[in-house]
Amino acid sequence: MHHIITVYNDIFDHMDGVMQALSKNKTQWKEDYIFTMKLARQKLSNCYPEETPMTGILLTSAHIIDRFQQL
Repeated sequence: MHHIITVYNDIFDHMDGVMQALSKNKTQWKEDYIFTMKLARQKLSNCYPEETPMTGILLTSAHIIDRFQQL
């Protein structure tokens, strides 16, 4: 369960990378794709704060002490 923070962060990083890569050349399909990625990122941004308070400090603590995260 504590891997949810890592999953959210990986999804955010992926979306940012895709939008950055597509913004170099302006074609209609790329602009449409960037628009939909922005909407998806906004939706995910709304879900992220709702998930974190439900799990509280326990989820964050488990993420920090997870030896695979190397924090």
